Amino acid sequence: MLCEFANRFPKDLAILLERDRHLTRNFREETATDLLMMGLVSLQPFGVRVNFPDETATGADMDWIYAAPHEVGGGSYLRLMIQAKRSKEATLKDGSTYWFYDHLDHGTPKGSQAQTLVSHAATKPDSMDTLPLYMFYHPETALAPASGALPAVEGVNVRLARDIVATVTGGCTRKEKKVSHWRAGFMTLSDLLCWPVLPLPAPPPPAAAPGTEFLRATGLHPLLYPGLAFHPALVAERINAIRGEAARTADPDFVVAPAEGLPAEIRRAIAGEVTAEDRAALDRPRVVFSTPLTREDPHFEQARAAISRRRGWPADN
Repeated sequence: MLCEFANRFPKDLAILLERDRHLTRNFREETATDLLMMGLVSLQPFGVRVNFPDETATGADMDWIYAAPHEVGGGSYLRLMIQAKRSKEATLKDGSTYWFYDHLDHGTPKGSQAQTLVSHAATKPDSMDTLPLYMFYHPETALAPASGALPAVEGVNVRLARDIVATVTGGCTRKEKKVSHWRAGFMTLSDLLCWPVLPLPAPPPPAAAPGTEFLRATGLHPLLYPGLAFHPALVAERINAIRGEAARTADPDFVVAPAEGLPAEIRRAIAGEVTAEDRAALDRPRVVFSTPLTREDPHFEQARAAISRRRGWPADN
């Protein structure tokens, strides 16, 4: 179901964003991000927890945290800090058009927003290792299928912020804002959300949470949902593989890697026990993806093999 959402949501979002194509005012990134978060809320049974801060804050639009709470050594995680941008259409004198990210170098001085995002992530906010990303939203007319080595332009695409910051710092040209300029390193929403289903179900939600039950001949039985293999190590491997040869060549010493030691507040979020203090400390909406999988589990290598067989649609999902 999570993978179905990952493949369906970008299409629906692209259709929605297309509706304002010829209007003087466009739907903003916040609208698309709110819709994405709303869609993820319903996926709690699959190990997805969504938390919102008490107050809206500026900066990155959302945090995504992939967590393996049962991993030896206190658990592991991969935290993504995501800034959203939507594309805009430009028309040339000859009537042809192209799509670009008008506010990619936003800030004073130009590009300071991207620099702040990357610099802030490097400080390990909340004492957590953090990987900054850009999430790009595209209307239907801007979409393009995968072609050769180029990935598809979908309603939602993602790139590492560190691959963008040097270009936009101090301002960048219109050519450097074009969707086509960044396409080669695009990830899709399914790259982040489609993972193999584990043979064993995930641990049941807390007893206080509402549950669904099956009516069987022997009475009511709880409905068990499958655990998914979004282990932080596997997420990191996928990002490293998709990032793009040009980016890796320009930045050869950087590798995305999970962090060890899952903070207590993330464990509380997984258990559905977020405190008032936890919520007050949130700067942005947060999504936590938790998996029962560990590196020592024999299913870990099976999941890795499934992921490598087909990008975005693991064979077991």
